[in-house]
Amino acid sequence: VSTQSTGTFKRVHNSEDSLRRDKERIIQLALLAVRKRFRKLGVGRQLLNFVRNPIIVGEYDAIVSYVDPGATGFFIRNGFSSDLILNNRFSDLVDHWDNSTLMSYLPPYSECLSSGTVSLLREMSSSLADDIKRWRSTSVEAYQTQLSCLERMRHEIMLLRTTVSSQETTINSLTSEIDRLRLSKGVCEREFREYRAQVRAMLSRLKNGKDDLETAETEILGLSVLGNKDFLVNGREDDNIVIRIGEEEFMDLEDEIRAAICAVPSYKSIRITAIEKQTSEKSGALRNVFTARCNALRDPTLTTKLYYCGGKGGTLHRVLKEGFQAHDMVVGDYGIGLYFTQNPVRAMQYSEPGLLLQCDVGIGMAESVLKMDQTRNRPPVGYDSILTGERDVDHIGIYSHQRHNELQYLVFDSKQAIPLYLIYFTV
Repeated sequence: VSTQSTGTFKRVHNSEDSLRRDKERIIQLALLAVRKRFRKLGVGRQLLNFVRNPIIVGEYDAIVSYVDPGATGFFIRNGFSSDLILNNRFSDLVDHWDNSTLMSYLPPYSECLSSGTVSLLREMSSSLADDIKRWRSTSVEAYQTQLSCLERMRHEIMLLRTTVSSQETTINSLTSEIDRLRLSKGVCEREFREYRAQVRAMLSRLKNGKDDLETAETEILGLSVLGNKDFLVNGREDDNIVIRIGEEEFMDLEDEIRAAICAVPSYKSIRITAIEKQTSEKSGALRNVFTARCNALRDPTLTTKLYYCGGKGGTLHRVLKEGFQAHDMVVGDYGIGLYFTQNPVRAMQYSEPGLLLQCDVGIGMAESVLKMDQTRNRPPVGYDSILTGERDVDHIGIYSHQRHNELQYLVFDSKQAIPLYLIYFTV
């Protein structure tokens, strides 16, 4: 190459025909360069045209080259492609260069018309026909493979759907059986507790001399299980109400209420249909407020579970969810506040029929008070609550004809009590 030349190119010829595959003729462009002072003048494009001319380099099916990153734009503008899928077919036929991009040029079928020879035109037509035939064969084979894969996948999906459907049927069947057994178990537990409470109540009356032995024996022999096998597990449609069969805290609560009611001679049995626990979003906040108020009492350790003597007008559901408010204070014989008792039967006289609210109450230091005063709105000095005598029932309920000499606790701060359970029952 003379010193006046503007560029050089190099064509590698492989005599062993290693650059031929399936009768393809492939040329690797190993080097193409232009002196800096002659760049941007079209010299590189002219050199590339020489390389692509079949009269100069011979007939070929593709030109491939590893291109520097800064020259990929030039090659793309001159018909080369950097497509990875297209060029992957040449990766095992050319020498690899580091930090470069494999690009290829596929000539048009009319490339050889510039020679003007009839023989080249005929060869071009034959090559075009061969390429079309080869493309058609490859396309049909690919379509057949895809269709075969699609059919197998469709059949697999149908088989999986059948399997899933069969499993769903089995799962639904097992779920129904579990629900039936759980319901049956709950009925048995409930019937047993009711029967046990009845027997305990009769033995208590017999011990206290309220019944004679013959009457007790007749009553025991005539006991019938009162459980209703058709009761709802959830009791009501409200999602917050759940009967938890078998949990100790609920069983103890049921036994406590049932024993208290069955001790009344005129009642034979009680059936608790649902127990709703305080589980609202405000539960944590209510507990924190209650704890802080109890810690401020003169004796923070004196807290106990009592039954709320109030709730007429349908307020118990709201109290269970939101806690006691200032407007829940009632005017009673011993003052304005919240009244509580240890006896559930006594609480039923003031509560909405069929409902009973158990609460955690901070008693603190309690003063016994026998003098009635409806204007009293605070405990005596040095005390946190008062222990009152019996007061008149302020409304007529289904239990108001029963009188019990049960004392009641009166607190004057709504923060000293937090609702725990709302019990639904029938007697």
